[in-house]
Formats: sequence, C-alpha cells, structure tokens
Amino acid sequence: MSSIYRKGGTDGYYYYQTYVYNPETGKKDKRIFHSLGTRDLPEAELQQAELDKQYEQQDHPGQAKSGFTFLFRHKRTIALVGGTALITVLLVNLFRFDPSPQMKLNKQVVTPAANPEEVIVQLVVEETSFEKNQHLIQEETPPIVPEPKRVKPTLTIPKHTVVRVERLSSVFQQGKIYVTVDEKTSIERLRLLCKSLTRQYPEFSNIVICLYASSAVGIELAKGTGSNFSVKEQNEAWLVLYSYNPVEGEYFDDEPGKYLGS
Repeated sequence: MSSIYRKGGTDGYYYYQTYVYNPETGKKDKRIFHSLGTRDLPEAELQQAELDKQYEQQDHPGQAKSGFTFLFRHKRTIALVGGTALITVLLVNLFRFDPSPQMKLNKQVVTPAANPEEVIVQLVVEETSFEKNQHLIQEETPPIVPEPKRVKPTLTIPKHTVVRVERLSSVFQQGKIYVTVDEKTSIERLRLLCKSLTRQYPEFSNIVICLYASSAVGIELAKGTGSNFSVKEQNEAWLVLYSYNPVEGEYFDDEPGKYLGS
C-alpha cells in the first residue's frame, strides 16, 4: 500500500513511499520512496497512481522470470536427478521378485549417482545465492534540500548630528545642511544618509549636504569656524558633498576635498 506525505522543513514538496517484494525475506517489506517534485496535492495524487501501476507490474514478471531462469540454469542437474530416479524405478520394478540381483543392481546404479537429498540441498543453496545476485538493493536517494538564499544585509542610516542648516534663497527654496558623522562609515550608508536628509527637509527643492567627520576639525568645519586649518586637514575631515534638485537629479561625491586649494 503506497502513501504520499509532505516533507517537513522549508521545501514543502510531496514524497511518495511504498513497499515492494523483497527476494531476501519473501515478503513485500522493501521500502521505496521518491520526491514527487511538486507542492500541489492533486498533482501528487496523480503521480502516486502512476507509480502504483508501475510497481504492481514489476512484481509479477520478476517472479516468473526468476523461476524460468532457475530451471534453465539447473537443467542438467534436474535432468540427472530425474533420469536417475526413472532408471531406479524401472530396475526395481523389473527385478522386484529377485531380491539378490536387485540388491546387486541397485548398488551398481546408485553408487555413481548423486544422493537426491544432497542434490536438493545444493539446488536450494544455489537458488538463494542466485536471487541475491539478481536483486540488487535499491539505494534510497536522500531528498535534495535547496541551498538557503543569501539575504543581502539591510543598510542602516549611520549615527549623525545636524550641526548647521542654511537657507540660501526663499525664492528658489535653496538650502544647505552641514552634518557630522563617523568617518569609518561605508560609502553606501553615507549615500543613504544624504537621501534620508533630503526627505527630512522637503521645504528645500534645491538642497546641498556636506558630511564631515565627527572629529575636532570636522566639527569646526561644520560650524563654519574652521578656516585656520590646512588643506590636508580639511580634505581628511570633509567626507561627502551631495546635492539634489528636480531638474538635474542627485550628485554624490565622496572625495570633495580634491578641489580645495585649486
């Protein structure tokens, strides 16, 4: 009797299992199962019916073929046993009324022939060995578990401080924002911070954002009081220059200090 079941875990596929004839035990106790490759129950039931037909057709032809192969392989032994038995019966019937010749003839005939009981035992042993060699145990294939998908880590806005906001023009809605942030933050997170600040100040249709390192030099530059620093110090402290307007779109530069002193 076959059955289908859904494998536990993350794949959700249906599996098929049944029991077929086992030549070693002579019973239908050999378990076979397959992955049906579907998560749909009606489709899994159709595949179950097809597999049931296949395994039912395999049981009967296999047994008939085994019996025929046994007879063909041991035909000489069977012919020898049958011939010996037939000759023995004929001789016993022919000389049954003469005890002395019967014993003499039986000794001459039976001596070169094989013992019927030994032949039968030999046939049984050879048959068992033959069936073991002909019926290989089907290896159960473990279900294929799909590799887990790699989830790209979600970017987060880095910790920052808005130091100064300048409104350059009320007519054109222009503004400039000065922010300090950890200088070890990745470029992707700095770009995400600029986009977040643009959404936080919707009153500016034209916005410029300057990101500085949260160092002593960066804080003074963000306040607008860092004019006494060298070009090298300003270059190291100024991390990003970002701008956005509806016409030109966004502009992102993670090396803005290269224009200093030129």
